[in-house]
Parts: sequence; C-alpha cells; structure tokens
Amino acid sequence: MQDSDYFLELQTQTGWGRVLSRFADWLAPQSDWLTLDIGCGPGLLPALLAKNGCHAYGVDFNPRMFHPQPLHHQIAVADTFFLPFGSGSFDLVTASNLLFLLPDPKSVLEEMQRVLTRPGQIAVLNPAKNLNLKTATQFANSRNLGGLPRDSLLSWASRAEAHHRWNETDLSAIFKTVGMQLTETITTVGPGFARLARANWE
Repeated sequence: MQDSDYFLELQTQTGWGRVLSRFADWLAPQSDWLTLDIGCGPGLLPALLAKNGCHAYGVDFNPRMFHPQPLHHQIAVADTFFLPFGSGSFDLVTASNLLFLLPDPKSVLEEMQRVLTRPGQIAVLNPAKNLNLKTATQFANSRNLGGLPRDSLLSWASRAEAHHRWNETDLSAIFKTVGMQLTETITTVGPGFARLARANWE
C-alpha cells in the first residue's frame, strides 16, 4: 500500500478519524479564525475545522498525501521548517503526530509561532507517556482490534517508544523554549495514549 493510500484509509476508515474529530471539537475554534494544520496528510483536520466555520489551511511535505484527491481544498505542499506564509498570519496553528517524530521539535515550534497571530494559540497531538508497545497490544487485544486499526495503533506505539512521549511537564518546558505557555492539556484514545495540548503567547 502506498503512503497516500495508507494515510487516506487511516484518516477515514479507522478510529483515527474520530480522534481528529475529537481534537477539532476540543480546540473549539471561533468561526472566523484562520487556521493552519502542518503535516496535514490527506487533510482531514483542516476539513473538520472548516466545518466549524474556520478559514482552514493545511500543508504537508509529501505531495503524494493529496492523491487521489485531498479531503480539503485549501491544502498545499510545503516544508514544515519554512512555511510559505507571512508572520502573524493565523489564529490557530496545529500539528498532529508530527512533533514527536522530530529530533528537534523546537525548530518547528519556532516556525509555527512565527506564523501565529498575537493573541493566538498552538495546539498539538502527540503520544502520551503511557503509550508503548506493551500497553497498546493489551488495549488492542481487549478491544479485539484487527487489520489496519490494530496495525496502525501498534505502529504508533512502536514509533512513540523510538522517539518522544510527553507528559504535561515535558510539554510545558518545550513550549517555554519558544516563549509559549501551556494553558491546557488532556489525554484521550483508550486509556490515554494521546496527549492534546494547547499553548498561548507568554
């Protein structure tokens, strides 16, 4: 299966679609906000934010993510480290399952902050501390998950173990490095495998 097919199926045919919908609802954006989702894949989160009345945009580094067709019309190919937008362009900048994969998440946070208005907020979704291959396998077994839902959960857990898993203290420290203050964070997905967090300017 090609990456584009995989991520399209992941966002539309598994529980990840519900997770992103929950993320969009939790964000509770105002209807006239300009929003940007970086690493948007096929574009489900921008589409969900647009349904809430936002002027939503998304970018992804891989153009194949948008084939056979994107899930939202306002998305484009862009380098996460060099976003093609002016400073102070967006009221809300989001990233789902992106920062935890990066050896230096601060660089991307700085770029997210650059395109953020004052006031404005950054919101992210990343693996929580208790996500690992053992706990994910136990959860998958308890829910009788099979096929892509099971494979995607275990793959996420494996990548989380190899990269970053953050608690509230970790995220607060990361945001402080770019002059942002963590204002709210919750966990979701099963027993709390995903951590949602938002931060505003200090």
